[in-house]
Amino acid sequence: MTSDGSLAITLPPALLQRTEVTRQLTSGLTTIFVVAVEAVDGPVTTRGGLRIDVRVDLWEEKYLVTVIEGTAQQRKLRFAAEDELRRWWSTTPLLVLPPQKWSPRVDVAVRLTMLPFSRQEQSNTERWLARTLASTRAPGGETLKAQSAEILRIIVESSVRRRPLLEERWSVRAEREEAQ
Repeated sequence: MTSDGSLAITLPPALLQRTEVTRQLTSGLTTIFVVAVEAVDGPVTTRGGLRIDVRVDLWEEKYLVTVIEGTAQQRKLRFAAEDELRRWWSTTPLLVLPPQKWSPRVDVAVRLTMLPFSRQEQSNTERWLARTLASTRAPGGETLKAQSAEILRIIVESSVRRRPLLEERWSVRAEREEAQ
């Protein structure tokens, strides 16, 4: 907890070193990390979280990061190298809940989910597939609308949906940071 009563967490450094995470981060697609927290303070449970979007700009070879914290504040960051991203990831306290009165110690359950691409990337892919399949013609020249619609549905259901690639859970005890 920060001195103003916000609840902030830092993320585990080992997560970004996992093979599946590194592979996803360098795919050229936006990798989404959704962090959901549940803070239990006596009889009161408060839920919050944050979102981190990471995309490697393959042209500039930079990591572009957008953070939306639990206070709805959005920040855009750029990192020139993976080690800079890792350092930021594991040392920067990220706000998951806005200021409030807490007991000196609060139990916090954390769930981090990694999604393979953004909603916009999903929509773009679905539109491209729909256009491509709509232009498919049978040997006689007629459009195969019913077959195309079924093929599109199967492709979207099996591969284009944003299913989590990774989900991690852990618990921590938050303690109030003393004002300085």
